[in-house]
Amino acid sequence: MTTTPDLFSRTGLATAVRPDHLSVLDALQQTAVRNARLWRRVSDYDVPVPGLKWTAAETAAHLVGDLRDYTEVLTRYARGYVTHPQLSVDSPSRMSAVVNARHLLDVPERNLHRLSVQLENAVAAYVSVAATVEAGVPMLTPNGLVIDAATMTGLLLAEQLIHGLDIARACERDWTIERHEALLAVPAVLAVAPEYLRPDQAQQQISFEIRLRGGAAYRFAVLNGSATLDAAGAPVDCVITADPAAFLMVGFGRLPQRAAALRGKMWASGRRPWCAITFGSLLSHP
Repeated sequence: MTTTPDLFSRTGLATAVRPDHLSVLDALQQTAVRNARLWRRVSDYDVPVPGLKWTAAETAAHLVGDLRDYTEVLTRYARGYVTHPQLSVDSPSRMSAVVNARHLLDVPERNLHRLSVQLENAVAAYVSVAATVEAGVPMLTPNGLVIDAATMTGLLLAEQLIHGLDIARACERDWTIERHEALLAVPAVLAVAPEYLRPDQAQQQISFEIRLRGGAAYRFAVLNGSATLDAAGAPVDCVITADPAAFLMVGFGRLPQRAAALRGKMWASGRRPWCAITFGSLLSHP
């Protein structure tokens, strides 16, 4: 079985600040079940989702497709196959757009009640295989990322939390992202953040320490045309302290950074605190 640890180093995250994979798997399954319950209470499947080009049903189909994609990656690896022969020359951001469009074709169902059943089946299948995969092994995903199973699970949890919020807002239902859920999802989002560095921002030289309230701290830096993520410790230009749920929502564009600051959910310090306003502009959205 062939692995590519040199590729994994591109999106690696210090194990000291990564949550336990089983805890993330449990949170993923619980959040997916919470989504399924929400969908069963909705009668208008075609309501548009604020800020997206999708309806509630299309957003739900994407969540099912996402789980199926990652389950296939893990299953192929477990059977001894290399998931992709080589990295694409295209960026993960561009490839994600292609993959997201494919999900709407692969999952044609648009009845939210029936999609809720597909979601529960999809998350059960993913959890079953993810729990058996060796920790730390890098795998190539359909959107061009090189990540291990723990990072996959964290990204899927983030998707369930954020798109759960999207569908709830569209359907005027309640949806809360709890701090402990965000603390399990954010490390995976940060782990792949360097891969989403915008080319027009790559020549900057800037560093941030991201402190999550109740959680770990991370150092994100841009230097010599690339970005890196590590555990905090080295000097930085700007320190961003944030509520984990607010940080996740700001990162996915569901909460304006200014609004988070005004609510006391995010603030900046350090020798160049004004740089905090530029953090979001460094990255393209997946």
